[in-house]
Amino acid sequence: MTPVSDTVLRDHILRLAQKLPASPQIFTRLSLLLDDVNADLDKIVNLISIDTGLTSRVLRLSNSVFFRGSSAVQSLDEAINRVGFREVHKMVGVAMTEQLFKDGLPAYRMSARQVWENSVATALAMETIARESGHDEQTAYTVGILRQIGKLVLGRIIEKEQPGAVCPDDLDILSWERARLNITSHEAAAFILESWKLPRAVCQGMRFHHEPEAHPGDGPTGVQLHLAGWVAGTLGVSTKSEASLWELTADRLDLAGVSEEFMQTCADQTRTELEALKMQVA
Repeated sequence: MTPVSDTVLRDHILRLAQKLPASPQIFTRLSLLLDDVNADLDKIVNLISIDTGLTSRVLRLSNSVFFRGSSAVQSLDEAINRVGFREVHKMVGVAMTEQLFKDGLPAYRMSARQVWENSVATALAMETIARESGHDEQTAYTVGILRQIGKLVLGRIIEKEQPGAVCPDDLDILSWERARLNITSHEAAAFILESWKLPRAVCQGMRFHHEPEAHPGDGPTGVQLHLAGWVAGTLGVSTKSEASLWELTADRLDLAGVSEEFMQTCADQTRTELEALKMQVA
């Protein structure tokens, strides 16, 4: 591939991101909206309703046992009133992932199901880690479920410009991406989140979560995402090319404010929640 400048590549990534379905931007805007303790129900309903496909998925999930669906709901208003803002935020994230990655990530050897499981497991683990360490659970969940957004866009570039290129299992994913496009999916995801107006600390955490101890001043997101990646790997829902990135070191555990024993508990809890959710969306 002919080398291009960082600016040209960044602009190309953002143009492709603009062509994605509305659901990820709805999800991030919902996350920001819910940061307001006085969040308005009508605004939330109107925001989710922009995407009819997303709305139907959210209603289906709201009627599942996992999300306390003891009786059927017919509208977003009913769903929100029954489960609350936080749970609706989680439902939108799950539904968004199902919609966004319906074709999988062929360049990364990931089927739609594998991407969904990885994204949801990462988000659930992020939420648990944030709760344990006293940080914002909603932000953690948001970043966790969006971690694969960079792969989605880079995968489309690779499929168009380098047909047939597939990340090998015996090469770490970041080295392969650098060799192919001179950028990593972590960096691409950070560019996209920046364009969606997420806080700088969140974007920096996404950008550097493979080595969070090198950027301790950027807040908890990076190390939480790294540990959540370890959880996904432990559960067998990560790719072999990413496996070498995740490691529970003393520095990373201290930075996150959690123990190794807690991380084992987190993995067990995430497995249980993921299996329960899989049964509901199958």
